[in-house]
Amino acid sequence: MSKAGPGSPEDGTPGPAAELPPAELPPVEAPHAEAPHADAPPAEAPHAEAPHADAPPAEAPHADAPPVAAPPADTPLADAPPVAGLPAPGGPPSGAFPADGQLPPAAPAPFDPWAPPGEAEAAAPAAAGHAASSTPPPPGWPLPPAGAQPPPGWAPPATGWGAVTPGAVSGYQGMYAYQPRPTNGMAIGSLVTALTCLSPVALVLGVIALVQIHKRQERGRGMAVSGVVLGVLGLVFGALTTVGLVLGDEDGGGPRRPAAPRGAVSWDKVAKGDCYNPAQGTGDAGRQVSWVTKVPCSLPHHSEAAGTAPIAAAEGGGYPGEDAILKSADALCKPVFDAYVLDDWAVPDGVGLGYMYPTRGSWRASGGAVICVLEDVDAQHKGSLRTDRTTLTPAQLAYLEAVKPLNAAADDIPEDEVEDAPADYRAWAATMAEATQQEAEKLAAIAWPEGARAPGEAMVASKPAAVEAWHAVKTARDGAELARAVQRAEGLLRDSVGEAKAVRAALGLSTGEHPGDIQV
Repeated sequence: MSKAGPGSPEDGTPGPAAELPPAELPPVEAPHAEAPHADAPPAEAPHAEAPHADAPPAEAPHADAPPVAAPPADTPLADAPPVAGLPAPGGPPSGAFPADGQLPPAAPAPFDPWAPPGEAEAAAPAAAGHAASSTPPPPGWPLPPAGAQPPPGWAPPATGWGAVTPGAVSGYQGMYAYQPRPTNGMAIGSLVTALTCLSPVALVLGVIALVQIHKRQERGRGMAVSGVVLGVLGLVFGALTTVGLVLGDEDGGGPRRPAAPRGAVSWDKVAKGDCYNPAQGTGDAGRQVSWVTKVPCSLPHHSEAAGTAPIAAAEGGGYPGEDAILKSADALCKPVFDAYVLDDWAVPDGVGLGYMYPTRGSWRASGGAVICVLEDVDAQHKGSLRTDRTTLTPAQLAYLEAVKPLNAAADDIPEDEVEDAPADYRAWAATMAEATQQEAEKLAAIAWPEGARAPGEAMVASKPAAVEAWHAVKTARDGAELARAVQRAEGLLRDSVGEAKAVRAALGLSTGEHPGDIQV
């Protein structure tokens, strides 16, 4: 960098100096001037010699200035007219340069903005004073001679780093507050909701956050991406869990059924006529179980399947619900039991009617049917309770079909006493009279096998008296006569039990006293 010459913008002079007419100046001794900057070529200055009358006029102190004429030698300097580019008459003030030829002290070191804090604070006042006193002299001001004192307030222009402000060198324009980019709120919300298992919310917030971050140049992209990923994983896991509960859960909402023990089968694999027990460790008899162990009916067992009944599906073919199945199960299983067990006397005490029904999880696997079973939850039995058309002889089947209506009517006896419900007993007596008459007709039509003819004919002979007794109950005139008629008709019914046992024994049917190989 070279020093700016007069007329440059740095000097504050609008243009080149105006040309002046030649004038003669008194001969002065010019000091040997050196270039103030390392990059500027050294200015050519005359050798300092003693003034001589015949010496040619001294050159102008600046190489670019045009020659000017010096005033006459006898004209005082104070009366000399002012010349453009030269100081006003009178020159430098008296005593401006010391007589010993020493230059003023060097200017303070320039302020270093990159110095450590302690040094920068100490150098700040000196730098401020230096900047205030670094005003260049007016244009055309001669350089002070060797050993001369410069005018007050004047100092040589700064060179090197001192002449350049820190901002001009590095582009640094001073301290300012750093404003960080804000974090997107949606990204924070997405991550928080994902960690709290709100997967759908986390996914939506994450997508919105990514769009806003891209437009607003905000922070939080990592949190938004994490929220989206966790949200997607949460949705996938939830979907898989739901499918597993629907398809693989035994009761559609409770704990999953245990693994199948050795030799066990699923409950829906039980068929008509199978005898079984609940699989070891999977449940108790009389309760809903997942796995069962089939056994031969000749071995002790709790349950025997009588058959299946289809369940009406819900609208659209779906699962109708557990409540709907429980309400309809008894009605669905009654015809199944009637067809499987024609001989009610063959059913031991303690055996009841039950069913196994599907749940939402096993609806499709079970085929949408309820399994009707005969079971004793407290004791085990041997032998089958099946007495249908496939297990009976023609005489046995004919006898059971003949007595079945009367047995059903006898089970409908009123619960109250005769004097408390006379109308109910009159109606019951009418039903019993009709059922007894039908039984007598059917028994008379049976082709009795040898050995069962005599008990069969004796039983038929007793039926007219029983029919007359039940008609007497219907026609009783008062409560006392009604009570006597009911007592006589029930006595004849009890007497017929002995006749029925004799026929049953002759036909090979159960007498109600169950052989020892049936009940354990």
